[in-house]
Amino acid sequence: MSGRALAIRNTSATPTMEQAVQRLSALLIEENAALEAMDFARAGSLLAPKHAAADALAAAWRAAEPSDVGNDRLRDLGMLAEENRQLLKRAMRVQRRVLDLVAKAARSAPYGARYAAGGKLAAARQGAQSFKTRA
Repeated sequence: MSGRALAIRNTSATPTMEQAVQRLSALLIEENAALEAMDFARAGSLLAPKHAAADALAAAWRAAEPSDVGNDRLRDLGMLAEENRQLLKRAMRVQRRVLDLVAKAARSAPYGARYAAGGKLAAARQGAQSFKTRA
């Protein structure tokens, strides 16, 4: 393979800094919107693409020349990342509260409360009982 063909092949595998910043920015904007709306399923679905975009940005950074890095775009990306961090912290607090409520409800449920196959509350099982008999 010629040197030119190898160079073309490598550039297609590694995005430019501009492409990498745009991709990660778009994903952060989408995830931030999902987190604002507390749509945790949608936000969670963006985790793998966000990691891939961050890896692509790291690769582009290593391959970039100093003049390839636009300070304004990087500053904007940093602000999006900080907003994302804050929204993720809030989402974790919300999830913790929900889990605490579920745990509290489970602890306060009467012993023996079970659900039957049809989803209805099954009769509570009685523990072992002793009987007195007249002698």
